[in-house]
Amino acid sequence: MFAVACDTKGREAVEPFIAAANSTYPSVLDTKHVVAELYNTRNVPAVFWIDEEGTIVRGNDPVYLTRRNRETGETTINERYQDAIRDWVANGAASIYVTQADETLRRIGQPEDENAQATAHFRLGVHLHEQGRREEAIAQFKQAHALMPGNWNFKRQAWNLGDIEQDYGTTTREAFAIGIPMYPPLELPEPPGA
Repeated sequence: MFAVACDTKGREAVEPFIAAANSTYPSVLDTKHVVAELYNTRNVPAVFWIDEEGTIVRGNDPVYLTRRNRETGETTINERYQDAIRDWVANGAASIYVTQADETLRRIGQPEDENAQATAHFRLGVHLHEQGRREEAIAQFKQAHALMPGNWNFKRQAWNLGDIEQDYGTTTREAFAIGIPMYPPLELPEPPGA
């Protein structure tokens, strides 16, 4: 098991989250969002199951294994998903939760022209931001958002680099409420005997 943190702001931005997770597995940092581009992720988290041969056997699951309520501090565990992982560990390729290769590819999705163009605008926006060219960066981020309105990775990163209200005329709450799904539905078969 390992985690990939995709964050344009770099190590300082992700280290507190990695420390809070207190994980026993490695976490790597992808400041260029290469993993998101290669595997067509649109938001975090995106969970991929990779077997011993390095083959993705289930991809792009939008699931948190544990969630913490920010208001109460209460943590809940996604037992159903953890049970699916346990089934895969016990049964390998025979697990009902492993997807066939064509289904795995469908879940990951195929690169689209709009995605390539949006990625180019997003990367140019990051570059311009790093050069201190704020207004030009925002214009590029807005182009990326227009081309791929369902890519929450692009939105979150752009908003995090500036001021969402001033730069984009919205709030996080308003942006999340406009009806563009943040996550695709989790497609998980019912466990045997359910």
